Amino acid sequence: MGDSSHPSLSRLDVDILHLVAQGLPFCEIGQLARVSQSLVSRQVLRLMTLLGARDRADLVAKAEENGLI
Repeated sequence: MGDSSHPSLSRLDVDILHLVAQGLPFCEIGQLARVSQSLVSRQVLRLMTLLGARDRADLVAKAEENGLI
């Protein structure tokens, strides 16, 4: 993540990416990350925009390609 070509992610972003990669629904991700489901939804949409992902599967693939998870 020190590479300037990669977006800088918070610990919560990384945690959410790992949970999305496990295929968990937003409500469960929220419970595990101890945040609201709506925050999870907003964070996932923001991450998708940052990485240019089309959907959750593409988000995980792009995060892995970029060494973010």
